[in-house]
Amino acid sequence: MLSVSHRCGSEIIRWARFVIEADPRRPRDRARLVPPAASPPGEAALLSFPSQITEARGAADLVQNLIEKEGLEPSEILVMSRSDHNGQFSRPIKAELDRHGISVDDPSWVDEVVSDPGNRAVLLLARLMVNRTDSLAWAGLMVLESGIGATFRRAIYDRATEAGTTFAEALLAAHAEDFNFMTGAAPRRAKDLIDGIRAWLDAHPVPKDDEDVPERWGDWLTLAFSGPDAPAHVSDALAQLIGVVDDVIEPGADLPRFLGQIQPLAKDHASAQARGVRFLTMGLSKGLTVEASIIVGAEEGIIPDPRGDEDEERRLLYVGLTRAKRFSYVTWATRRTGPTARAGTPRVQERRGYSRLLRGGPVETQNGQAYIRTRWA
Repeated sequence: MLSVSHRCGSEIIRWARFVIEADPRRPRDRARLVPPAASPPGEAALLSFPSQITEARGAADLVQNLIEKEGLEPSEILVMSRSDHNGQFSRPIKAELDRHGISVDDPSWVDEVVSDPGNRAVLLLARLMVNRTDSLAWAGLMVLESGIGATFRRAIYDRATEAGTTFAEALLAAHAEDFNFMTGAAPRRAKDLIDGIRAWLDAHPVPKDDEDVPERWGDWLTLAFSGPDAPAHVSDALAQLIGVVDDVIEPGADLPRFLGQIQPLAKDHASAQARGVRFLTMGLSKGLTVEASIIVGAEEGIIPDPRGDEDEERRLLYVGLTRAKRFSYVTWATRRTGPTARAGTPRVQERRGYSRLLRGGPVETQNGQAYIRTRWA
């Protein structure tokens, strides 16, 4: 069992150890995480702010001082949150950093590229190239197709449930019957869509002979979707993304492996190439090492997430606390309005307290604005 951490300062380790050792299911004979004997203490602080606005400004002020007073590069600073739906936590901090002229890097651009409807269609069709009865692919394409609504999809789901088959099997069986159990425009649209996709798939088989397997699947997909008959086309952004995966995926990977690695490998690459302050959820930060980290939104009702398993939430917080070598900050707001007030347990304008996972620990909460004024006075 590896128990000596050479990454974090001793005070950071002490704080993180308090969090993880409170897990009632953690084996009591498990070796404690300890720093080397000569490890510097590092800096750990739990900072409160009156609102989500002052918290965002405080996080940006921390970043600015770490760069200007402590000599850190922006890429050595990581800002984390438990979740970040539609940028609810990251967006206001990025706006403040922009006012300071500080650059940011956000690997979530990978998710944005993949979520674009046109790019999503390409990736779903690529899944069908591998497996023509891929239910996720067919269901996703039905969602993307205009004129095929939830009523049609529910009818297919119901048939699948009744027959004990998958969505794809029920859809293709209904297609073979010309959707004769349904009326309206949606069945006609679905039939035309399936006919077109099947014809295109027949014309673009995936190479299986070892001699024909391409070295770069991204290039092969771009070419396959380039013709005028293609049901979707690879955008410039998606071409860039899958080109990155071509560069870093292991040699000899097949198409299913390539498709499964697009998001994780592209995100890893984006993080590795970061030049600005990075923004991630705590779950995606695992494996990263930075000089300084800031976890925002550390209130009860957000951390731990009320929808999650508390022990897993504890481990996520532990991961977040142990990303930093020298500076580990956690911030929280005593009141919130706007999008962040609805994260976790919605509490708009109600008085808040910091996470119970941090209560009674070695780092006590203090006024964040006062801390920043005096720390770098």
